[in-house]
Amino acid sequence: MRLQFTSLSKSYKGKRVFEDISGQVNDGDRIGLIGANGIGKTTLARLLAGIEEGDAGQVTRSPSHMEILYVQQYPEFDEDITVYDAARRTVPDGAADAGAVERALNDVGLDRNKWRQRAQSLSGGEKTKLLLCSALLKDYDLLILDEPTNHLDMESCAWLEEFAARQSKPMLIISHDRYFLDNTANRIWELTPQGLKVYEGNYSAYRDQKEIEQRSVTREYQKQQARIQHLKQVIYERKGWYESAHKSAGQNDFYRSKAKKHAGVLKAKERELARIEAERIDKPRKEVSPAFEVINKGVSGQKLPPYLVKGKGITKAFGQKVLFEDAAFNIKRRDKIALIGQNGTGKTTLLRILCGEDRDYEGSITVNPSVRIGYFAQEFDNLNNDATILDEMLAAGAAVQDARLLLAGLLFRGDDVFKKIGNLSMGEKGRAAFAKLILSGANLLVLDEPTNHMDIGSREKMEEVLNEFEGSIIFVTHDRYFIKRLANRIFVIEDNRLQCYDGGYEYYQSKLREKRATERAGTDYRILMDDIRRLECRLAFLGGRLNETVDEDEKEQLNREYLETARLLNRYRESLKGRC
Repeated sequence: MRLQFTSLSKSYKGKRVFEDISGQVNDGDRIGLIGANGIGKTTLARLLAGIEEGDAGQVTRSPSHMEILYVQQYPEFDEDITVYDAARRTVPDGAADAGAVERALNDVGLDRNKWRQRAQSLSGGEKTKLLLCSALLKDYDLLILDEPTNHLDMESCAWLEEFAARQSKPMLIISHDRYFLDNTANRIWELTPQGLKVYEGNYSAYRDQKEIEQRSVTREYQKQQARIQHLKQVIYERKGWYESAHKSAGQNDFYRSKAKKHAGVLKAKERELARIEAERIDKPRKEVSPAFEVINKGVSGQKLPPYLVKGKGITKAFGQKVLFEDAAFNIKRRDKIALIGQNGTGKTTLLRILCGEDRDYEGSITVNPSVRIGYFAQEFDNLNNDATILDEMLAAGAAVQDARLLLAGLLFRGDDVFKKIGNLSMGEKGRAAFAKLILSGANLLVLDEPTNHMDIGSREKMEEVLNEFEGSIIFVTHDRYFIKRLANRIFVIEDNRLQCYDGGYEYYQSKLREKRATERAGTDYRILMDDIRRLECRLAFLGGRLNETVDEDEKEQLNREYLETARLLNRYRESLKGRC
């Protein structure tokens, strides 16, 4: 299979989306397509799928009858169609047999009790899963997924990664989910106003290559600028010499010859300068740092207690539906807590209880008087649509210079700060609301899905700011890359209980694997873990004795026991790996 496109261009109502881009998809490709919001990623996917036509350029498919399965970003279903019938109709003429449809629905995680529901009544994530049934029920040559992790909780994202790994056909995936791209993509396409560029490897490999590329461009720019300045100086000096030599030469042939040489050198330097100017490297855009002093203006120098918030016996229910019960937690200085759990488990509700927005619960929340909470709601309630971005920052009490410095670090540069809030995209509103929160002087940030609607560049700028922030943070997000980079504690709502893990995302994942292995292996696993801990303690004891002992006979005996214990410990650890 091979899909090739050359010199593709597309515009809508006279506005150019992209121009003169080329590329190809081959067997074995798992391509992640990334780029800023509005750059044309979905448009390119629809052109490749044959749903739309380009203004110019060509798409060549081999074989010519290639079947492309396009899973759109916003699933749409007929008003009254059931989940089961929607899955059956993904096959032409509804030709799939009942057994195949049932297996597909089970495989994508749609339980039998949902099959007779209206497809339109499903959640966004469930609709995406329903569309993915088509990948199991019909033959295709290329699978295109447009923002497939939108609306999916973390467990469903992990399921989708496994689903993608099982597919043998090539894939093109549009996504802002960096963790998902790390686990699925083997090539990255970056779409920018300058065109389409290809990078080998997953998202993290792309980032490494981009950093090397940007350093290289900066060095080449500086080198070229130095050459340009040198040539301009030489040309200026040569012009002076030539004019002086020409005047002095008069009718003297010798001096006239020397003046002519100066003229030849001068013209050669001018030609070289013209050639370099024609091939001028654009000045690399300087990345604006998030401004540490501005970010921590409301936090630096504060003497906060060890515990900012304590929650005890928190129970919340809506009628007969219990979200969580008897939850206990604390928030400490410098905590960066990720609150995770499946959709509908009560994450937003817990944040609202913490902020005092919801007082209808059992239990107690104690907030230290020195704590100033800043709440980032999904609806951007703290923004005035009639104000400019800069006015909103000043309304939070910020100085103009501080506001502009932070806004520049969040990609609002120059005259961008004078845009009206009401005219911003959802991603831009998110960045503006976040900047206002930082400038408010809050020392505990409570963030509910802060990266929603944001492209990768915006997410990474937000991460930079939060990494610099010296206050405490608790946040809800499905962005696992974001969690991995920021969180030093993980709170999980599961089975109506709140579990608190004193470690980052990788620590939480290791505990999760350990828990699953324990459930699979039962008593044998716990015995093995006890033996490993016992041997680790024994090894530490023997190591200490070896360092202290001076008697050679005793040292030799201790050394033999140390080596035997180490070998046994390694065998037990290898056995543990096999069980996990």
